[in-house]
Amino acid sequence: MGMAVEGPKKGSKIVPRVNVTPLVDVALVVLIIFMVVTPMLTKNFWLDIPRPADKAAPSPPSDKKPLVMTMKANGELAINHQPITRQALAEKLPGMVAAAPGKILNFDADDAVPYGDVVEVVDRCRSAGATSIAIVTKHIE
Repeated sequence: MGMAVEGPKKGSKIVPRVNVTPLVDVALVVLIIFMVVTPMLTKNFWLDIPRPADKAAPSPPSDKKPLVMTMKANGELAINHQPITRQALAEKLPGMVAAAPGKILNFDADDAVPYGDVVEVVDRCRSAGATSIAIVTKHIE
């Protein structure tokens, strides 16, 4: 930091002046250090995810099978391969859901079924007492 000092005049004062050149030099050096170090801070790591096996592992034996409702392209309904009408859902479904493991109804609709029909059947299932309805994304046999 520099300052200007006037001559030995009577009554003269020392007037301090801030020299910002060293401040700018330090700031530029710090900026360059950050620019050099920042790319080195990026951490790369490799994650090896196991590939799915060709043969699916057999599921453990279970005495209770999941409750699966299927809806075919023509609108026919079946619960665990047992045909059922839409009117009979309100009578039979509550007991079946109560006996199902986890009280979950799995719903599997054919891809050709219109979306409105699927929503109607899911609403009927909900009004019949199925509070947990899981939409099946992979075909269950």
